Amino acid sequence: MEPRAWPLVKRWIDEATNAVTVLPVDERAGREALAALEVTERSVLGALAVHTGGLAIDHGWLRVHGGPTLPAWRDRLADAFVVGHDVVAGFYAVGRDDGEVRYLAPDSLEWEGPEMGHSAGVHWTLTGDLEGYYGNLRWPGWEAEVAELAADEGITLYPPPFTREGQPVANATRGRAPVGELWDVQQEWLRQVMGT
Repeated sequence: MEPRAWPLVKRWIDEATNAVTVLPVDERAGREALAALEVTERSVLGALAVHTGGLAIDHGWLRVHGGPTLPAWRDRLADAFVVGHDVVAGFYAVGRDDGEVRYLAPDSLEWEGPEMGHSAGVHWTLTGDLEGYYGNLRWPGWEAEVAELAADEGITLYPPPFTREGQPVANATRGRAPVGELWDVQQEWLRQVMGT
């Protein structure tokens, strides 16, 4: 039997210093995502695909993609694979050439660090200094607004702003803008980055 990465990821989750919620995924969808990604459960990416619908970290501020979300975001960029996003429309992507995670910052539209592999990036989201990293992008009272959004959605977003079933979430707000507006911004930023 091949070793699996899920026990390691589960230990990271159990020992996380940042608040984390494991989003649900049904087994069939997880197995389909694993096959679509052409990876095994020996990788952190494979473990997230099979055992989670993603991770909601820091009260929902940051989402690490899992389950069917992973293949849905795989081909959005020509030279990178989107593996996470945050509530201020920033993206985390793994470069296809070097395998390093980079962040598309919403305030600059530039790719920046943390420049680490996917596994290290997932671990960082669970234990890293997110307050310091996002300090200039947070507003007073963000915790309550994000928590309210998560409660309204039942913390089961598929990729935001969709439900697990892929239906749009109605009347949800994230920060100061409706989710739909942020989704439009995210899509526009991806188009700009892709040059299309």
